[in-house]
Amino acid sequence: MKLFRPVAGLAALCMLALAGCSNSTTVENGYDPAQYLNRPFHTFNKGVDTALVRPLSKGYEYVVPETIKHVVNNELRFLSLPGTLVNSALQGNIERTGDTAARILVNGTIGGLGALDPATEMGIPEHSEDFGQTLAVWGARQGPYYELPLLGPSSSRDFAGTLGDLALNPFSYIGSGAGAVALGPVRRGVDIVDTRYRFGKLVDSALYESPDSYVTVRDLYLQRRNNAILNGETDVDALPDIYDGGDF
Repeated sequence: MKLFRPVAGLAALCMLALAGCSNSTTVENGYDPAQYLNRPFHTFNKGVDTALVRPLSKGYEYVVPETIKHVVNNELRFLSLPGTLVNSALQGNIERTGDTAARILVNGTIGGLGALDPATEMGIPEHSEDFGQTLAVWGARQGPYYELPLLGPSSSRDFAGTLGDLALNPFSYIGSGAGAVALGPVRRGVDIVDTRYRFGKLVDSALYESPDSYVTVRDLYLQRRNNAILNGETDVDALPDIYDGGDF
């Protein structure tokens, strides 16, 4: 029963994303009807970055040795592989599924459970797939753009995808008790600091150097998500089922 509940919830999310997003309006820079709420949330998120996340990332940059930072990033990427494996399979992408399975096997064994990355040295490609991308491949529209407090930029499809990733991630079913409950937020916190450190210049430019940081963050997010859905392809016509009628 413990397994059935998240899977049943995932099925409901799929139906919501596929049906609820079908009437999204086409506009140039993203369907953004909730901008009156998004902008205050953006100001809040920017304040959290200024007061907490940016200083933590700077401390991480200057205090933590490069070797440790390298291992942390390897582990974070390794922990994301099961989700990529499942979503690649759900998308019917055999090549990416095989690549990801090989990376799990190699880095999970001779890589010391992800501490090292011998798979890259062996030429095994690394991919990143999530359930938001899977919903797009299945035909779900992007829907409205949102910026959520603490969670950051999203859309109705990607928010459903985030919840779906929780149900699909094998780590969600490992362990019990307070330690298992705390593992998720701790991993998420480390991931935020590591990502903020690695993309610090881009984030600083978007938040603190652009004339309208809200629009800049929104457009960067939507461009990044579209590129992720296309797996780096520039030919939009290659995915007519996703883009027929326009996502945004």
